[in-house]
Amino acid sequence: MTFIRKLNPARAIMGRLFLWFWATFIVTAVLAVWGSRFFFEELQVKTASPQEIQQLERVLKGITNDRAKQVPLRAALDRNGRPGRGRAIAVDVDSGRIIAAGGPPLREDDKRDIQRIIDQKVPITLNRGALKITGPMLFERDGKRFALFSAKLEPLGENAPPFLLFLCIAMVTTFLLSWLFAKSLTRPILRIQKSARLLSNGNWETRIDNTDKRQDELGQLGRDFNSMANQLEKMWSGQKRLLADISHELRSPLARLQMALGLAHQQNVDPASLARIEREAERMEALVSQLLELSRAENGVTTFSSYSLSLLFRDIFTDGQFEAANSNKALDIDEIPKLTVAVDHVLLCRAVENVLRNAIRHSAHLVTVEFEVTQTQWAITICDDGEGLSSEECERVFAPFYRATLARERASGGVGLGLSIAKAAVELHHGAIKAVTREEGGLSVTLSFPRKLEDT
Repeated sequence: MTFIRKLNPARAIMGRLFLWFWATFIVTAVLAVWGSRFFFEELQVKTASPQEIQQLERVLKGITNDRAKQVPLRAALDRNGRPGRGRAIAVDVDSGRIIAAGGPPLREDDKRDIQRIIDQKVPITLNRGALKITGPMLFERDGKRFALFSAKLEPLGENAPPFLLFLCIAMVTTFLLSWLFAKSLTRPILRIQKSARLLSNGNWETRIDNTDKRQDELGQLGRDFNSMANQLEKMWSGQKRLLADISHELRSPLARLQMALGLAHQQNVDPASLARIEREAERMEALVSQLLELSRAENGVTTFSSYSLSLLFRDIFTDGQFEAANSNKALDIDEIPKLTVAVDHVLLCRAVENVLRNAIRHSAHLVTVEFEVTQTQWAITICDDGEGLSSEECERVFAPFYRATLARERASGGVGLGLSIAKAAVELHHGAIKAVTREEGGLSVTLSFPRKLEDT
């Protein structure tokens, strides 16, 4: 049932537009055809068939015999017209008066058709809608000359194109027209939707093309989207410049503060106060260093070189084992694949180190590191057995200065930039980073990268 619901075209705006216009086209086409047949019936003139002439001759013989002459002409027409499942009609040639057997009155169009052909020498057949009229055959009665006709109702489909054929042609034609119409309306909406998704993922250069070609509301919406994207890109660029400028500007006062601390130590100033000032200076120095790293990663300043994974991560894992042991925790590392990759050594190592140290800090007992290599990419997954994060926090944890309620307490010593630096570094390598909460508890962070070189 879920699969059937997914196939339901009414779930999408294009499907609803298509169905509405398709149904409208078909109903309109059917009503137009049947209405034209009802109000504008075309007159067709044909040569009478031998069977129709024989039937007319039988009626003529029946109304001209001696017995039929004893009853009124209308009664004779009625009696002799029934066997042929039609109506017998007589027209006074001189006066044009029409005498018809029992049944509904003739329409004015049918009367005019009969009166026009009473001088016809050879019987013919007239078709108007469902009524078929055959005649005339001349005869005399009571000293007057009459023209004999037979009228018969036939199903409309016998003289008209098959309705199913017309319906199939109408469905195919209206299907194409409705699909093209719905597509023309939804194509720009889908383009805007795709661009909005790219923009929300941090692709600030995303724009909608050819918005000037449309002057309707959708074209205006596209132009407004581009204007919004321009403003967001300017704001983001300004934020990055501000971050870089502040980081650089803070370096100088920090250097002077550290020099002053050195002089204060030499002058035997209160050691406890100096130690506190020194700790705060070191924290500020760490913050500025991370801000500079984040600025460098986001601005794309990098140099790629070839490294083997084992050489690349050797020092990081050694330090991780030491840090985990000091915290009475275990670090379990899979065998490192024999793979050579093209990366920026500093940025990639900092990304993996930040994720690994974060996992060690917030794990309960065990941190695991796993590798996966395919034909197109390689990935490293770092898992811990800590508290984990909510799904919303897993999305926001890579934002600068973000602290999750459980895993990012100030007592941990972090400033909320480690995972932001990791995300910027991974994206600089055209990769992706993702955090998910494990079913058995804890957080799993996967860093995946496209392969640059073959295995060696």
